Amino acid sequence: MNERGCPVLFEADEASLVLEGVNFETSSAQLTPEAASVLDRVATALNDNPDVRVRVIGHTDASGARAFNVQLSQARAESVTAYLATRGVRAERMEAMGVGPDRPIADNSTAEGRRTNRRVVLERIN
Repeated sequence: MNERGCPVLFEADEASLVLEGVNFETSSAQLTPEAASVLDRVATALNDNPDVRVRVIGHTDASGARAFNVQLSQARAESVTAYLATRGVRAERMEAMGVGPDRPIADNSTAEGRRTNRRVVLERIN
C-alpha cells in the first residue's frame, strides 16, 4: 500500500513484475479461471494509480514453431489487456507485446523451465 492506502504494483526500484498465476489454456490465449483473481488485483492497483502506464508482455517456451509462439504470445498479451479493460483500466494506458520464446529466463529443455518461461510480465512504461 502507498501513502494513500492504494495497492502498489511496482516497488520503487522495479520496473517490471511477473504476473504469477496468470496462465492460459494449452496453445490458447484463453485465460484460466485462476488468472482472473490475479488480474482483478492488478486492475484494482492500476485503477488506484491512474498515472501508471504498462506494457503487458507475453512469453512462451521454445516448444513448437517460433512463428506460432510469437503469434500466441501476442494474443495472450492482448487477452490480458482486454481483461484488464473490462475491469476499468483504460486501454490507452496499456500496450500488448508478444515476444514468443525469445526471452527465456529458464532452461527450455526441462518441463519446469518451460513452465517458468510461459509467463506474462507487466512492465511500467512511464
